[in-house]
Amino acid sequence: MDAAVSGVHHVKIWVKDLARSHAWYEQVFRLRLRTRFEDGDGVVRGMAFDLPGTDVQLALREDPVLATALSGADPFALQTTREGLDAWTAHLDALGIPHSPVIRASAGHAMGFPDPDGLQIRLYAPDDEIPAAQTGPERVYRPGPLPGFARG
Repeated sequence: MDAAVSGVHHVKIWVKDLARSHAWYEQVFRLRLRTRFEDGDGVVRGMAFDLPGTDVQLALREDPVLATALSGADPFALQTTREGLDAWTAHLDALGIPHSPVIRASAGHAMGFPDPDGLQIRLYAPDDEIPAAQTGPERVYRPGPLPGFARG
């Protein structure tokens, strides 16, 4: 047996208010509901969705304490193309959602925007070049905030 990873199954996001976040994520990402998760009292506290155009599921779990703690964090990036970033800019503008400009990033271009709880969603269009200013001699990316993108 080869102990290998073959992809990403799901991304889990903790939210303060499941109904509010469900509506926001559904509108922004055009999600399709896969399943709901109930607590011991039968109250829905989580939902899983198919992320269109990918094999990845996006899960929302209601936990106000974790959602508050993660406000301002950017724990993952979703991949798109450079042209896709322009389409995302137009989509977010049409929805009235504030976002960063598209910038040159570590190995491509990126933009970001906050969800309703302040979690920073990153969209990334990779290429093969890593700018020398963002790496050290070991060629490791040195992260920083996206310009024009305030933390929650």
